[in-house]
Amino acid sequence: MCCQSCWRSLWRWKNPIIVILLPLLLLPLALVGDSKVSKGAYAVIIMGTFWVLEVMPIAVTSLIPIFLFPFLGIMPARDVCFNYAEDTIMLFIGSLIVAVAVEKWNLHRRIALRALTLVGPEPRWLLLGIMAPCWFLSMWMSNTATTAMMMPILNAILKQMKKVTLLDIRERNDPGEDDNEVEITIEVDGIPMEEKPLRNNQNNQDENKSRNRADEERDFNELAKIFALSTAYAANAGGIATLTGTPPNIILKGHIDKFYGRYNLDPGLTFASWMIFGLPISIVLFMITWVWLQFWYLRKRFLCCMKDTRSYEAVKKHLKMEYTSLGCMTFAEGIVAACFLVLAVLWITRDPQFIHGWGVLFPKGFVKDSTPAILISVIMFILPAYPPPWFRCCGTKNVKVAKLTENKSFIVTKKGSDPFTRDGFTPLLTWKVVNDEMAWGIVLLMGGGFALADGCSKSGLSDWISTKLDVLGTLSPWVVALVLALVVAAATNIASNSATATLFLPIVADLAVRLQINPMYLMIPVAVSASFAYLLPVGTPPNAIVFASGYIQIKDMVKIGSVLNVLAVLILVLMSCTLAATAYGLDSFPLAFRKQVNTTVTASIIEPIISLNNSHIGYNITQR
Repeated sequence: MCCQSCWRSLWRWKNPIIVILLPLLLLPLALVGDSKVSKGAYAVIIMGTFWVLEVMPIAVTSLIPIFLFPFLGIMPARDVCFNYAEDTIMLFIGSLIVAVAVEKWNLHRRIALRALTLVGPEPRWLLLGIMAPCWFLSMWMSNTATTAMMMPILNAILKQMKKVTLLDIRERNDPGEDDNEVEITIEVDGIPMEEKPLRNNQNNQDENKSRNRADEERDFNELAKIFALSTAYAANAGGIATLTGTPPNIILKGHIDKFYGRYNLDPGLTFASWMIFGLPISIVLFMITWVWLQFWYLRKRFLCCMKDTRSYEAVKKHLKMEYTSLGCMTFAEGIVAACFLVLAVLWITRDPQFIHGWGVLFPKGFVKDSTPAILISVIMFILPAYPPPWFRCCGTKNVKVAKLTENKSFIVTKKGSDPFTRDGFTPLLTWKVVNDEMAWGIVLLMGGGFALADGCSKSGLSDWISTKLDVLGTLSPWVVALVLALVVAAATNIASNSATATLFLPIVADLAVRLQINPMYLMIPVAVSASFAYLLPVGTPPNAIVFASGYIQIKDMVKIGSVLNVLAVLILVLMSCTLAATAYGLDSFPLAFRKQVNTTVTASIIEPIISLNNSHIGYNITQR
């Protein structure tokens, strides 16, 4: 008992023990000679372990390079700190601020309820109605916020469906006739012969009722599992569609921009060009998830497309009532929706690659995707949340305004009944709201990841690890991409997707150069597969949210998600080798990268190759 008590006490103190002992135990690695490689390995192991085990907040771990790299002599503090204010991070901050505005004024709830009122009340179409708004909203705002918003709506839907199920059981068990007596007519040679009424055994009836009730309860529980998982899986699929949809995509852009920037190359990766690849794969994953979840729920009935005979009109009526309770779109919702649409258009039209966008109006490199993101974010602190007096006097008597209650829900009132409609100015966003809702931890995580990648490169650690993986050079490029995607997809189920992408991307970039493969050919599958967390609640916050609802168990998530995990990786690699290769010109290997590999070339024949997207010119070098 004493040993068991000591063990429990140590377990409670495991986080500070790891924080203190791990750096001390690994200290000889940092003191071995003057090798920057070993010092870089020392920093990576410490940060990687802290991130995976979460012995301290992930954001706090991300600050370690600021003091550790200068102490180890890997990089000066000035260079390390530059990584925490990258253009990519500003893009992410801008998108988060817009998402905060959407969430503050309940625009996302209106979109979700509207989608649900447009689909049929049957479970098959309700499942699609739940997944569609989660998928769409997660392209533009946090997957976590999207899932958290949908769960109360999902609970209300399931509550109504359970009432329908109980009513259906009651109608089947008590059809309004006397079940104790059943008239049986027997025909012999076509002549009916009446028998005396036969009394059923009361115990058998009770047993049948109990069995029906148990079957329906089991059926409802399965349906609840599918509905709950659909919100998380749809949010994960939607985040892949845009650069700002999920942190691994933003981290990928940051790494690619830095890696290609060392060689003065333009990778051609913009918000618009990413959607050429990200949106199709997101749609395919969305549809496969919808079909697979139906198949899991219906099993054999799915093959016959058997329709549910129960009437779910009560569910549809409830959803319409919920949507109606929102009232007309408020002034603030309209302004936020307009800003949201303007930002999306600016992102898509800045540099569409196939035509000239508005970015050509400025000197090359002056405007990036972060420019419109921060512009719209700043404007939201200026635009009014309620119509000004002169606007209300100009025939807008029916304008509705929203009032935020203590429980963060909104009630819609007419003009004049809300104290906030006074002549005073109220902006759409205030710094207090943004500061409270902003995911600062992810911002620091991205900065720490960029700093770690920079440290790995400058210490030579990435190159040293890639040399150990030269054995992969005997495989075809698509096989290498498949192997790496499977490894990352497995790792992201037990660690943060952002941390997983941060640790793998710099190593994969150097590995691709050594194997003479375009770095984006391997980096894109690695980054996207970091979003394939279908198996465990710890893989991603949406999974944790639906798991906390109580509808599912870990074994359910593993059984249902394992098939999706494998299918998602296979589809990703297939589309990366076809669609992404065409969109980004991944079939060519730029001269700048080839020079890094062939440093001892004495004579060569140089043949120019223009990549498919005309973003850079590469060369084939044949050594004599």
